Amino acid sequence: MKSFFSILAAGVFAALLLTGCASPSPARLKTENLFHDEAVRSAQTASDYDALVFKSAGSEIYGQILKPQGKTDGKRPCVLMFHGFAGFGRFDDIGQALCRTGCVVLIPHHRGAWGSQGKYSVSNCVQDAVGLVKYVRSPEFQKQYGIDPDAVFLIGHSMGGNTVLNAATEVSVRGIVLLAPCDIGTMFRQTPKDKMKNFLIENGLEVLHTDGFEAVYADLGRHAEQYAFPNAAKKLKNVRLFLVTGAWDTCISNDLLKVFYDTAKRNKTLPACSSRSYPARHGLMGVRTELSKDIADFIVKSL
Repeated sequence: MKSFFSILAAGVFAALLLTGCASPSPARLKTENLFHDEAVRSAQTASDYDALVFKSAGSEIYGQILKPQGKTDGKRPCVLMFHGFAGFGRFDDIGQALCRTGCVVLIPHHRGAWGSQGKYSVSNCVQDAVGLVKYVRSPEFQKQYGIDPDAVFLIGHSMGGNTVLNAATEVSVRGIVLLAPCDIGTMFRQTPKDKMKNFLIENGLEVLHTDGFEAVYADLGRHAEQYAFPNAAKKLKNVRLFLVTGAWDTCISNDLLKVFYDTAKRNKTLPACSSRSYPARHGLMGVRTELSKDIADFIVKSL
């Protein structure tokens, strides 16, 4: 015979369902729309974009918010996409594809990059990401865009991979996708200063708003041990990870990433850890269709 308490609990649960107080079930992503525009039903629910403006340590960060078609129902996954150093590489095509499936997608420009206020540094990038996660979880943002605060995903390319990985050690997210990520912490510890300077200048240091190479280098020195990928992998908790590499990448070291991935797989708190190498160079061009499918599949399996 069922106890009084079990009957009472069942009744309370049923009441929650009837009153709409139970937690909403995760959204079903329309992966069939990755490369297909769904018919527009009305102007009120049509897909569109908004300007992203939020403050990070007092500096305004600018970017865009991609809104999927449909009603705001509080179940949408939210994907935050972070650029690398110095922001030349773009992955807006993947952002648009994920938006078509039903994700709210944010694409910010870091402090000191491409019009955003403030000074660029590697540590500022990490804190920008941490702040943006908190921003999308605000009641106002949730209400306006209908996101699920428990379904936030971070995607980062190159230096953006460092941003995403280390932000995920400070704030909880559902999953992270590292696209040809740069283990700048380990690289800093293994590379002479003059070579680091050449590397940063060749990759666009002078187009960023900084206090100069010495300031950027000093910031790296203060955080190199913390940001080194194997160390960061040990601090991750309850986050799903997807590592993407380019087989012909000459910009970053895939050998370093193997060490990182092996470390991550030994972290027993990670619910899922997967990787894939694509026949591509650092920009992952020529494989974006397959990559978009794999990222969407990763999000679906993580929900």
